[in-house]
Amino acid sequence: MATNIAGENGDGEIAIQPYNMHVSARYLDLTKRKLELTRLPRELLLPEHRKWDYGTPKTTLEPLLDYWLEEYDWRAQESMFNETLPQYRTTITLNDFTLQSSPHPPLRVHFVHKRSSRPNSIPLLFCHGWPGSFTEVSKVINKLAEPINEPSMGSGPTLGFHVVCPSIPGFGFSDSSPHEGFGLKATADIFDALMRRLGYNEYVVHGAGWGFKISRMIALQHPENCLAVHTTSPELPPPKVKRSPLAFMKYHAARLTKARLQPLSFGYVPSEFQMNHNYEQSSDECLGSQYGQRPQTRAYSLCDSPIGLLASMLDAIQYTSNTYTWSATEILNWTMMHWLPGPEAGLRWLRAANREVGAECWDTYSHVPLGISHFRPVGTGSRVSTTPPTWASSIQNLQWIKRHQHEARRPAFDAPDELVVDLREFYQHAIDAHLVRFKPLDGS
Repeated sequence: MATNIAGENGDGEIAIQPYNMHVSARYLDLTKRKLELTRLPRELLLPEHRKWDYGTPKTTLEPLLDYWLEEYDWRAQESMFNETLPQYRTTITLNDFTLQSSPHPPLRVHFVHKRSSRPNSIPLLFCHGWPGSFTEVSKVINKLAEPINEPSMGSGPTLGFHVVCPSIPGFGFSDSSPHEGFGLKATADIFDALMRRLGYNEYVVHGAGWGFKISRMIALQHPENCLAVHTTSPELPPPKVKRSPLAFMKYHAARLTKARLQPLSFGYVPSEFQMNHNYEQSSDECLGSQYGQRPQTRAYSLCDSPIGLLASMLDAIQYTSNTYTWSATEILNWTMMHWLPGPEAGLRWLRAANREVGAECWDTYSHVPLGISHFRPVGTGSRVSTTPPTWASSIQNLQWIKRHQHEARRPAFDAPDELVVDLREFYQHAIDAHLVRFKPLDGS
């Protein structure tokens, strides 16, 4: 899919405008009135260990409703984001959006961009996912751009990054597409065009969850620009006979024996079969399918009820782990990034992305180097559940794996130091091993 990266002013000059968030007082007053009119549903009497079985429990939601009404200060959060995240907007056009006969209108794309002062820093495209936003980068951006010596950061590589985190069109402060079918592929083209507009013709990518699926699509569609990809705890499909017949046979042989017979384990280990790796029921895509299946119907309730949207966000992010508990302010910030633009565009994006995730995302092998950081899934206790490395190597050029023993559902938020260290280690390894080669950046 071609993209037009000429400037907004029409004369071919790059038009990138600094951007600060400012939500109208009128909209904030409307939000408060809607919160005051909230009617909470009744719920079943359930034991503590089953309180999430039917969705977000009232005992979790009600204190957050009170906090939103009485203590939460959006203006303070707005100022904090404006001060700590350098934000911009620019206009990008998809010239051949293949699902539509009419031209796709230009989209104003919102993004965060922080350049490193370190020599030989490399461009990093940070892809957020659903139900996230550009704020996912907030805890790692400074440490990625300006490495510092801290005990929590270890003594490894101190590679610097020029960090770019765009808002998916329709999320945050990026325009939404008015056309049906705008999903992973179109987002990948928009993000690649943005990087080239910024002068980063070669770059590396990080994404987790839906962000990894965007990263995969960028690697497949723009391998000449996307030099390497890093992700965390990916949920991947098992090898398919059509795509990787040998890997398919090895997987099923190891599965029959649960990798307990060494000659038939083929690199698998028993712990990889202790938990059900049923890709069809992975939490990431199961929720995405649920929320994106009938987006317009769901949008009527979520666009009108901030507390309904908060309940949906809580159900999706499952914010408590053994190592980190989100604050009430963090949860509401996360929710506001969907409440402010309206969640309908994100729901439509999910519908399109779900339809692209199968054959288009996983059935083509990518030679772009891949690095994986595995964290223990939340709530698994002493069990370690990770996607087997052979599944990743059947779809992409797997070059690096690191396993962590503690829980993290969204490492950029609940394990930011570990994520920064892993990004430095993987990309330094990729450079040292000559897996990636960067041409000098102008002005660097």
